[in-house]
Amino acid sequence: MKHVIIGTVKRSGLMHFFIWIFILVVILLFFFLSKRILRRKALKILQSENKKVADKAIAACLSHLQIEWLIEYEGHIENSKLLANIWGKGVMVFEYILPVQKVSKKELKQFKKELNHRLSKYAEDNEISHFENNPTFLISDLWFLAPSLHIEVAYISNKQTLDYLRDIDKLEK
Repeated sequence: MKHVIIGTVKRSGLMHFFIWIFILVVILLFFFLSKRILRRKALKILQSENKKVADKAIAACLSHLQIEWLIEYEGHIENSKLLANIWGKGVMVFEYILPVQKVSKKELKQFKKELNHRLSKYAEDNEISHFENNPTFLISDLWFLAPSLHIEVAYISNKQTLDYLRDIDKLEK
């Protein structure tokens, strides 16, 4: 009988130990999941705010450009997309698609240079913050696929976006 009572006490103590381990695992799991959810929510808010800033900058800069092949542009942005889902978390690159019937490579090169200049001036005039000593906005890619001009604009507000631009630069070389 003594052995049965001691065995029951040992099992009871072992059972309590596993229950506490289980409770600890559940608490840790809850903690990490809630932290991940909060981080994801904060990232979505940041992406949304940065998209609004970039949309406003692009709309303002495009409206000041006097380019005949860009006549169909109506002065507002409504179809921009975040590319972060493709390239990774925190990358602030937005794609803009504009109606354009025809444009040469030479015109695209000049357009990219002029738009980068205007974006830089816009950021400076509006005191938009940037990451370290980098430009606030940079056209990361630009191509024409009839009947649309595709513009990818990086809003360099964090290290992830800067790393993305460096990776793209390496791929192009």
